[in-house]
Amino acid sequence: MDTVTGQKWLIGIFSVLLIVVLIIVAGVEMRKTRLERPEIEISGTTEECIGCHVKKGVAVKLIDEWKWSEHAEKGIGCYECHEAEEGEFDAMKCPESNILIAKHPTPGDCRECHERQVKEFANSKHVLSQAFMALKGSDRNVFEPPVTTKHGCEQCHHIGNYWPDKSIGECDACHSKHRFDIAQARHSETCGECHIGPDHPHIEIFLESKHGNFYSTFADEYDWDYKPGEPVPFGAPTCATCHMSATGTYKQFTHNVSDRLTWESQAPFSVRTQEYWGGISWQEKRERMEGVCYQCHSQSFVDRYLLTADLANLQYNEIWETTIDWMKKLREHKVFKTDVFEFGGKAITSWPMVGYDEELEHIAYRNWHHEGRRFRHGAEMMGADYTQWHGIWELQENLTKIIQVGAEHGVPEAKRWLVAKDPDKFMKLYPLYDIPGGSWGPSAMAMRGNMVLDRIPNYWETVRSNVKTAYDNGLLTEKQWELYSDLYENREIETGRQYELPELHDELMENLTIDLKQLYEQQKVDLILMK
Repeated sequence: MDTVTGQKWLIGIFSVLLIVVLIIVAGVEMRKTRLERPEIEISGTTEECIGCHVKKGVAVKLIDEWKWSEHAEKGIGCYECHEAEEGEFDAMKCPESNILIAKHPTPGDCRECHERQVKEFANSKHVLSQAFMALKGSDRNVFEPPVTTKHGCEQCHHIGNYWPDKSIGECDACHSKHRFDIAQARHSETCGECHIGPDHPHIEIFLESKHGNFYSTFADEYDWDYKPGEPVPFGAPTCATCHMSATGTYKQFTHNVSDRLTWESQAPFSVRTQEYWGGISWQEKRERMEGVCYQCHSQSFVDRYLLTADLANLQYNEIWETTIDWMKKLREHKVFKTDVFEFGGKAITSWPMVGYDEELEHIAYRNWHHEGRRFRHGAEMMGADYTQWHGIWELQENLTKIIQVGAEHGVPEAKRWLVAKDPDKFMKLYPLYDIPGGSWGPSAMAMRGNMVLDRIPNYWETVRSNVKTAYDNGLLTEKQWELYSDLYENREIETGRQYELPELHDELMENLTIDLKQLYEQQKVDLILMK
């Protein structure tokens, strides 16, 4: 290499290094810019409020939070949000001050600047959260001492608080005061404050899913401060992405978290959502949710996945219906003492008000309120373990316990079911729903191990009939029925049974046999040592 060529290479290398250094410096400076406090001006009544709070050392950290807020940048201070008039329910004067302020700013106050957001929230199911607890929460009204709900149910359900000024809601449930940062509301952990636990483990389901895996890995790279109304610049969704943010096809964010929900899948029975919540049909809500999914997924995957989730909701309905029917049988035979057992859309009866004092009632309750929700929500949100082991497995186990108690008390139908040697007796408890194939791609193995398909006569024909009934009853769209019909017609291909297994399969099975043989031999050794 001559001297000139060497110099050119050296210059080129240094140029590349310089560009890399400049990019790093630019990134650091941008991050510093984001972390710098915004320029704010404090004047008027707000200045008086802050001066007094700082002097007395009262809630100064909240003042610091406010100084970081967009409110502060725009000159919206303490008094603009806390202004009050004489006679208002929360009007008060601070000690050593003549300033009349509102102790509890409500959505009625927020509405002066955020009218659309308050209106959208008021049309969502969040707004009913307190009413659900107060009016229908007979488990809390009957089973628990009232004080226990103060820092329990009420802490989350306060998001739908009914204020004395007739406004409803609690904006700072998602946008903590006094910073009210939009980025906080976009983080899934904010939703996870309430959407957690045995009856609605949405944050756990999310974190188990591939969406949550991506979030846990790359969230620190996300730009959380993108403008509302712009498509989300993330590689995988958060809770807000799916339920609130703008998409490529629906270019408007919303504070109505019901805007894209097509099932009432927290209810005892899954029912399609009505138009009141959002002002559009459940079919239109589905189109909006599809618009979220299509940003990252192919139409083929989205349509199959959502159809399968819909069928899981329908399958749950059959299991819950069967749970109710068995409880009614056991009540008729006086196995438990509650006067009647009809629940979940059947009728408003005495069970929720006088129940909860017998184990059978606890089991039945959990089949809806705990296991039943986990099964449905796991199926909707890619939470495999919550669909399976925390969902359908425990639903079936609870149902079996109910039947077993009936058999122990001499209920004839329960005794016959319990002693039956039919391996399909579980599958014969209720109508079945299924879809040929799956969402993840064709498999030559998956359906080979599913012997239920072989044991139950006319399995696919029977399942198709159940799905057709759901479609005829308006529970599936025309597009979904067309997709299901195509999958049904091609079910031999979709189930993958006609494909040859990989050559490696025989080797895998041979070594699995060796593993089992070694396990058996080891077990014999252990038994000898134990004697």
